[in-house]
Amino acid sequence: MQNCIVRFGGNNLKEPQVISTLVSLLQQTETRHILTVSATSEIQTILTKGIKTLSVAISEPALILAALNSEIDRIKKQFALDGLTVLEPLLTKLEVLLKGIHFTGDFSLALHDQVLSFGEKLTTSLLAEILQRHGVDAKLVSPEELGLQVTEEYGNASILTDLSGPSVTSFPWGKINLVPGSFGITSQGKIARTGHRAADYTAAALASILDADRLELWQISTPFKTADDRFVPNPAYIESLTYAEASELSYFNYSGIHPRIVEPLIEKHLPIHIFELLNGEKILRTKINSKSTVAPQVVKSVAHTDDIAILKLNGPGVGFKPGILAKVTTAFSNHHINIRSVITAQTSINILLDKASIQRARQLLQEVDLPSVGQVETAEHVSLIAIVGHGMQQHHGISAQLFSAVAKNKINVLLSGSGASDLVSYLVVDEQDKVKAIQEIHRIFFS
Repeated sequence: MQNCIVRFGGNNLKEPQVISTLVSLLQQTETRHILTVSATSEIQTILTKGIKTLSVAISEPALILAALNSEIDRIKKQFALDGLTVLEPLLTKLEVLLKGIHFTGDFSLALHDQVLSFGEKLTTSLLAEILQRHGVDAKLVSPEELGLQVTEEYGNASILTDLSGPSVTSFPWGKINLVPGSFGITSQGKIARTGHRAADYTAAALASILDADRLELWQISTPFKTADDRFVPNPAYIESLTYAEASELSYFNYSGIHPRIVEPLIEKHLPIHIFELLNGEKILRTKINSKSTVAPQVVKSVAHTDDIAILKLNGPGVGFKPGILAKVTTAFSNHHINIRSVITAQTSINILLDKASIQRARQLLQEVDLPSVGQVETAEHVSLIAIVGHGMQQHHGISAQLFSAVAKNKINVLLSGSGASDLVSYLVVDEQDKVKAIQEIHRIFFS
């Protein structure tokens, strides 16, 4: 039987119309479907915040479980799941884990991953119950049963497709299968997560292992459009993207896909098709493929992110002093601080970091001997805006258009960068100028 591999977001449990369309599609299909499911953001947040408070003994397991039950009851009420008992064994196992953490203070990465995996387990069980009550014979398949092997890099594990292949291909799949995404099993039998909301990475691995002809994403949280529709009225859907363009956009405001989604697909050149679920149908919005071609419309989207901050190392000659950047990057690497980009000048080194890391990074550098650095500054109220598309370096007028758009509207550019790849040119602007900049840049390229 042909396999249709799908990633379905748990957040769609907030949308009864989407679930109604899902039910309709699965009731009518003659094809085997394997859906990997992510956790709802509410359930995941309760677990993520809860385990942190437990490890420092400022909370109790009962409070976390009460919050979870409250959110589960809301979903049950929304879909009339009265008398549902399928979640009780999961909640009992979770309670034992939480009590152990509270009693011992153990906050190992392995235990952290094990607790967070209940986000997907609970969400997938709820979805399975909804489908079954609508006559869809949905089979719940855990990564443990499936033998989905991953590395022991807790929190950011990689799926070992070669080791997982035999057990996945020989597994007795049903017609409709639901797999909790975002985690697998190490060689020691422990749960290791493949990243935050990484169910689409799992789906991509299954598509590769099972030789599907494509991977399908149904109703992603942020569709691929020429701009964010909160700031630009009626932006168009992007009909076609390359792997590289989609990966680049995923680091900006497109949280609808995981950056690692293309990794398992590259070798077999499997395309990704993104569908919107609407009125009982799935509507194809975007195709993503492996061909790195330059389209007539070079710029595919005006992307942005507010999760950015600038760390400035100022001093005469810092750009020429050997070893400064090496010391900084080593210190950040040792403390798991990710550097987004680096722009240097003779008197300043500008490092782009996530907002959550900026103050920790600044404090860390106070302990590092940095000759020639006289001042360390931060800028946190900033936004990163980028134009994305293959062919930036081959079309020299694009950068001129980009800067013209902001200059004409008196938007101050704090930093700019291009040339690191043929895919992206970006600007860093003050947060208060973000919306105006996005609108004007979009008008220049898509009017």
